[in-house]
Parts: sequence; structure tokens; C-alpha cells
Amino acid sequence: MSPRETQVLQLIVAGHTNAEIAANLHLSERTVHRHVSNILTKLGLPSRTAAAIHAVRNGLV
Repeated sequence: MSPRETQVLQLIVAGHTNAEIAANLHLSERTVHRHVSNILTKLGLPSRTAAAIHAVRNGLV
């Protein structure tokens, strides 16, 4: 994953919405949505909840 995707994943784990992530990282919501989609594809996971669980269990964040 890219450094930005890792930042987005960290914020997902912290429970932030796409809008909150966008505001925090000074990105558009569309860009955040694209990052979330890329994360799910790269990790082979079905949802942001699954991504958060995977990240915590595997020490990604």
C-alpha cells in the first residue's frame, strides 16, 4: 500500500468517516473513496470494517 493509503487505513481503524478523513488529510471525499477502494482491492477484503480488523490483527497500523 502507498503511504497515503496507510494514512487512510489508520483513520478508518480510528472510526472516521470518508468525510472526516477527507477533511483531516485535505483531500476530496472522492479521492478518499478511491483510496478506500484501492485498499480493499489490494487487501482482498469486502468492507472497510474488514480492512480495519485486518489492519489491527496484522499490525498494519
